[in-house]
Amino acid sequence: MPGDMSIARHASARSPTDAASVVGSGPARRIEVPILSQVAGLAHLFTVRGSEAPVALAEAAGRALPIVSMKQVHGADVHVAVRAAGAPSSASAQPPVGDALVVAEPGVAVAVWVADCVPVLLCDETTHTAAAVHAGWRGTVKGVVGSAIAVLRSRFGADPGRMRVAIGPCIGPCCFEVGDEVVEALLAAFPGAEGCVLPGTRRRIDLVEANRLQAEAAGVPAERIQASGLCTVCRPDLLESYRRGRGTCGRMAGLIAWNTGREVAA
Repeated sequence: MPGDMSIARHASARSPTDAASVVGSGPARRIEVPILSQVAGLAHLFTVRGSEAPVALAEAAGRALPIVSMKQVHGADVHVAVRAAGAPSSASAQPPVGDALVVAEPGVAVAVWVADCVPVLLCDETTHTAAAVHAGWRGTVKGVVGSAIAVLRSRFGADPGRMRVAIGPCIGPCCFEVGDEVVEALLAAFPGAEGCVLPGTRRRIDLVEANRLQAEAAGVPAERIQASGLCTVCRPDLLESYRRGRGTCGRMAGLIAWNTGREVAA
């Protein structure tokens, strides 16, 4: 596969066409989504098989940046990454426990780690805030994307109407067969969830659409939400997959950082 390529997939009429670009090579190889690539001063990426998050981020941002991550627990708790004494305060402490990280200052990247779950990256260009969200099916049922948007709005004054959202590679509806208990939990979670369930001998769930709908419900316009269109299970050449590997696989990162911009008071 060449170092640079574009991948496009079907999207609903409400949203931009799903698309992604694979850029860089070796440990810096990464995926970018156009909706965020268009934003000046913002670095974002989703790593792929064989890439290294710090190296890929340094190439994307043009400099090395500290990375803050969490102990992910498939929930909906949101934490704010802050800088203390020249470094992220969580760098020398135990990582926070949760599934969404918000950053409101330049020069600090927030990250989530996935291997089938949905990595969601958000930003608001006016407040120069951003978030990285880990949304598996449990986190989706608990509304983790909406929780992250709520923190950006209430704590930092970010307007969902101005936000941009990129949904990274994850297990697609083509491959995510689930049991009835998962389907019923999703159907009870939010209005319109029935459109995220596909029929079959074993029903399948569209986690991308579910998180897209939840972002819209939180106030993000459909035209400001874009997915990569990449299924982790279907792309063994490019992506890690827990389900495809039957539990044996690496992890991929979703990272976002403001490289420049004004700092926002907490």
